[in-house]
Amino acid sequence: MFKIIFVLVINAYHGGTTTIDFTTLQQCEDAKTKIQETTRRGSNVGMTCIEKQVPLKKTKCKVSNEFARSSGNYYPVALECVEE
Repeated sequence: MFKIIFVLVINAYHGGTTTIDFTTLQQCEDAKTKIQETTRRGSNVGMTCIEKQVPLKKTKCKVSNEFARSSGNYYPVALECVEE
């Protein structure tokens, strides 16, 4: 059995990667919008909502990033999870 959650992955230039879990995609997108509204213009923050299927067993996850050559920033693209 799996449960689906939506993870907002925030990748800041100086702050590393932060994740916040939500039960619906709309909640995740709303949070992303609010953060964008309160973040300083010109700051290097990449954000995306990723769907995650969580097995009922305990898992350990990490965020995989993709390099954007034009800006030199890393953006979160997926979660890789393994059972513990």
